[in-house]
Order: sequence, then C-alpha cells, then structure tokens
Amino acid sequence: MNTQKQMINNFKKVCICRSVTGGTIMKAIREGSLSFESLRRAIRVGTGNCKAKRCRPKIEAQLKAYKESLERSGKKATSSKANA
Repeated sequence: MNTQKQMINNFKKVCICRSVTGGTIMKAIREGSLSFESLRRAIRVGTGNCKAKRCRPKIEAQLKAYKESLERSGKKATSSKANA
C-alpha cells in the first residue's frame, strides 16, 4: 500500500522540461530501466531545455533508493533493457 508521500511523489513532476512525473519514472524503473541513460531512452527524461541539470539528481536518487530496496528484500536488480 502506498503511503501518502508516495502518492504525492507519483503525481509530482520530476522532469519539468518534459513533464514527466515520479510515478512514470518509477514505472519505467520497475520495468527494467535501471540507469539514467536507459530512462532517457525509454521515457525521454533529461532531454528537455535544461539537459537534465534540474532532474538528474532526483532521478538518480530514485534509482539508488529502488536498487537499495531490492537489496534489502534480497532480490537482485536486473535490467531487461540496456544499462548504459
């Protein structure tokens, strides 16, 4: 079950230039985009006017948190997409 903070983060725009929300990013991460470059190819984050200057740190923090949660639960992070 999602907490209230997780629900808010799902709708909050992370990549402002491309209007990509945290929920869209998490969905792509769960589907196997486990690096910033693979997210860039999959959902076009970081390809706007600022060239990821604003969103990259937030997205990399989401990736790190996801990978750490997998490690804590004993699962291995595997990518079905290229991990550039």
